[in-house]
Amino acid sequence: MVMGRTYHFECSHCHYRADVSGGADSGLHCEVQTVVCRECRELRDVFTKVRRRAEAELPAKFPGFFRPEIPPVILRDGSAALQLVWHQCRPACPVQPEHFVAAWKDPGRCPRCGNFMEKNGAPFRRWD
Repeated sequence: MVMGRTYHFECSHCHYRADVSGGADSGLHCEVQTVVCRECRELRDVFTKVRRRAEAELPAKFPGFFRPEIPPVILRDGSAALQLVWHQCRPACPVQPEHFVAAWKDPGRCPRCGNFMEKNGAPFRRWD
């Protein structure tokens, strides 16, 4: 079974913390990419691909209860008769879609001070 992983990252200089995948990652129903938002100065995991019903609305929207520390997960109702297809998504900041985002990969620099972020060795969360 395919499962994504989320890690704790911390900057030893300014103590900024982020819980993200640290690059491209995938689960059973979605693929994510860690991005840095230049305006928010935050690291976040955003959708790059989601597997949804063919008639589902596009683009994928963040739910109203979205919290950046919870990884994006696509849920389905368990009906085996549903046809699921992959939809591409343009990476965007979940706070303000007009913000400039760039892909971020471990080892990468802190969005606040520019020092390298340190990764906790074991994932603290697995998601699908």
